[in-house]
Amino acid sequence: MRTLRLHAAVWALAVLTACAALGLPTAETFNQKLAVGYGTVTAIRNSATTLVTAGKLSPDDAQNVQTQADTARSALDLARTAYRSGDTAGATTKLDTTATVLRALQAYLASKGA
Repeated sequence: MRTLRLHAAVWALAVLTACAALGLPTAETFNQKLAVGYGTVTAIRNSATTLVTAGKLSPDDAQNVQTQADTARSALDLARTAYRSGDTAGATTKLDTTATVLRALQAYLASKGA
């Protein structure tokens, strides 16, 4: 079941990347970007678990990735709260910063074979 979820998350990210490469619409609204962020957190968690199981990532590194994913999830929650309270500029800044962190985590996991 866990492998199925990982494959689904990886597939979803691949589709989003392919859509961007083909010039198809990407996440544009705050809520769309927020949803992509939450999906990315899930994919990162699943990838780290798979890599540690495969022996490509140490348990300590995997725990660090999981901790960073937790922090990113909290940042997404804060961005959502700020957006709902009317601070759209602050919320967008939080969301963009979190997206940068998530891309860095994805790049790290990709370098390990994800």
